[in-house]
Amino acid sequence: MSSSVPPSASKQFINRETLASNAVQKLVRARGDDRTLLSDDDLLASRRRLIPDDYKGDLWVFAYGSLLWNPVIDISAEKMGRIYGYHRRFCLKTEVGRGSPGDPGLVLGLDHGGSCTGMALKIGSDNPVHELDLLWRREMLNSSYQPRMVRFFGDHDHQPAEQGFPVISFVMNRDHHSYITDIDMETKARMIATASGFAGPCRDYLIETHKALAALNITDHYINTLYKAMLKYS
Repeated sequence: MSSSVPPSASKQFINRETLASNAVQKLVRARGDDRTLLSDDDLLASRRRLIPDDYKGDLWVFAYGSLLWNPVIDISAEKMGRIYGYHRRFCLKTEVGRGSPGDPGLVLGLDHGGSCTGMALKIGSDNPVHELDLLWRREMLNSSYQPRMVRFFGDHDHQPAEQGFPVISFVMNRDHHSYITDIDMETKARMIATASGFAGPCRDYLIETHKALAALNITDHYINTLYKAMLKYS
């Protein structure tokens, strides 16, 4: 199906080909930041702990950041709504994909507390587990996230509000060495404005996220404030 992904997403370095060929993992190793890099066997074991190979039924993934504008996986349906218990925050330092050791950037994570509005993406492939394995190579590359099933509540669902349905979400691993909690908004804005890595400038990550949320009429005051602050350094 056609999704809400902007045309610019097609130019992203993180795509089906680079994930399937292990190009991303190779670049991380080449830059020497493989301290927590997961092997293919580790990634497979992680996915199987949440979704076994013989899983039957629909599979939905929660998109709140880059998955909104560069989902990579095959999508057959989308629903607007929210999850509870987590919020969208730039809390993951990156020294490879969107930054470097001397000039690290920041990317989004689902941190504890509050709620988060986004999109539930239904995997539409005849082989949904294969799509998940691609997604695991993208999201679980260095164990900075923890895959979990959380309940998603659609804005226009006719089911009881307290029910919702399960979606796969990648929440922040607070024990990871790249998790940050004590950086003020101006410092975050400067880091995002100046950093760049093999996946591109960090500022583009924030710009595309800001554009995707605006296109979906999702108001996120935190993202809007950070975006405006970042523009001052660009």
